[in-house]
Amino acid sequence: MNLQTTKIYRTKDVLKIVGISRATLYNWLRGQKVKEVVRDRNSFRIFTEEDIQRILAYKNMVKHPL
Repeated sequence: MNLQTTKIYRTKDVLKIVGISRATLYNWLRGQKVKEVVRDRNSFRIFTEEDIQRILAYKNMVKHPL
């Protein structure tokens, strides 16, 4: 992946786009429900549009409680 030509998103941006909480995203990543993403040199997660699509796809698969 070439990060210089790929649009990247921070965790905060992803949470807003997908509409989930930080805790939910971290649980999905830790539980390997969603594939872990690349990290930058400071160990911050870097999300691409493909990552966001995978997270949205998993969100749409999960049944929400009534």
